[in-house]
Amino acid sequence: MNVEGRNFTEDRWKRYRSEERLERAIKMRAKEQQLCLGAEILLNLSLKKTFPSIQLPALYERNAHGKPYLLSQENLYMNWSHSGSWVVCALADREVGIDLQYTGKEPGNSLIRRVLQPEEQPFYEKAAAERKQRLFYEYWVIKESFLKALGTGFYTSLATFYIRMKEPYPEIVRKEPGGAFTCRLLEFSTADYTAAVCIEGIHPELERHTSVKFLSGDSEI
Repeated sequence: MNVEGRNFTEDRWKRYRSEERLERAIKMRAKEQQLCLGAEILLNLSLKKTFPSIQLPALYERNAHGKPYLLSQENLYMNWSHSGSWVVCALADREVGIDLQYTGKEPGNSLIRRVLQPEEQPFYEKAAAERKQRLFYEYWVIKESFLKALGTGFYTSLATFYIRMKEPYPEIVRKEPGGAFTCRLLEFSTADYTAAVCIEGIHPELERHTSVKFLSGDSEI
């Protein structure tokens, strides 16, 4: 959902936002305020379409690392992300992480070295020059969606795993014992953004059992 030009502090959004989130958001600058509120509103719009019996705004709590978990429904997991003027949200029946990044800013060499692991460098270096900037952000969203699915975020070191870029499911290779996760890059409606979703478990044939849909929120406006 694009938050540009929207004001989620208006009363018409009251059903889809919590008072706690509103109190937090009003202390922010205008753009950050709309991203903060927009993420929660998109979650509740998504819940309205998929689980209409859930009372809105949905209640959630955070684990020790800040990942939100719904309180109103067992075996339903959620995650959200925002970047630029966009927010995205994921719902799943297992642990899930989603990440969105604006790809229009060239990453510095120090950031590239910090994010990409030695196992990933050969693939990155072989990429065409015009492809490298977007490829870096693809690595980034896959890594962050995985860390969010784990529920730890960057409390888990990037050095504990690496990515094998494969189609259609980039492979997470863990250097320490741990469960399997399946990640996928998402097609995004705006070319200068990229996004990825990661869920707990091995697909198999994930496409037969899982659908990925974008909810614009336009029907509510």
